[in-house]
Amino acid sequence: MQTREELSARTAQYHASAIDWASDLEFFKVETVFFHRLLDDYFIRLSAPEYVQKLRIVERELLEMENDRYELDKLLLEHLNAIELTIMNAVSEKNEDLEVMHIRLGYLMTELMRKFRLTKKALFAVVEELLNDDMLF
Repeated sequence: MQTREELSARTAQYHASAIDWASDLEFFKVETVFFHRLLDDYFIRLSAPEYVQKLRIVERELLEMENDRYELDKLLLEHLNAIELTIMNAVSEKNEDLEVMHIRLGYLMTELMRKFRLTKKALFAVVEELLNDDMLF
């Protein structure tokens, strides 16, 4: 059986991780705005037939990523609230529930980061291709 101190230490670790994840999600929001501006700035030229399919894929991935981020943001907020209530002893400590949600959020964050990197690479590759083609003319 775990002591109260061990449970509190684990809850504090969950809180620190959740705060880090919230910061990552905030950064994703900022970068997503940049991605949209980049697409807007090059939209006319990216609408050329040779880029249309790539543009559709990137836009679909970006939308999916934003939806995932939005859902994760909501789950993370609920998790942070549960952690904070536990820390303040406003509710009895249900560390198993916190642990299950924390593990789930960890997997979801990892998957979002993976999608984020892939989408970013795809977007930059399309824009880079466009810029390289422009330099040829």
